[in-house]
Amino acid sequence: MLTHEEPELDVSEIIVMDPDNTFYMKMGSAAMISYHILPDHILVIDRTLKPVSGSIVVFFHEGSFYTREYCPDGKRLCLKSDAEPIIIEDGEHWTCWGVVMLTLNPVLQPGHKVGRYRRVCAC
Repeated sequence: MLTHEEPELDVSEIIVMDPDNTFYMKMGSAAMISYHILPDHILVIDRTLKPVSGSIVVFFHEGSFYTREYCPDGKRLCLKSDAEPIIIEDGEHWTCWGVVMLTLNPVLQPGHKVGRYRRVCAC
């Protein structure tokens, strides 16, 4: 029996500020474990946000995508992670693909991933 009414919760209103520029990627490495971003976590990325110092960004450099902490340092950019930092010198080409707004941590056990649940969290 329902004793009180709760307002409807729409998760997309919480995690998506700009639907046309929000994208999702699966974290593919262990490079950000100390940032609590584990392999297979889903990254919610906003492509309209400009990174600020400390932002977690997805960027494209030398043919690959990376997820790193954005740390500008004078005339160069340091992109930090648990791995060796990537240093972008002034004038070197790289592309900030977007700013990670949040991550989704999949917790559904493999035994549950059957039928309509087999693709939950795309993990």
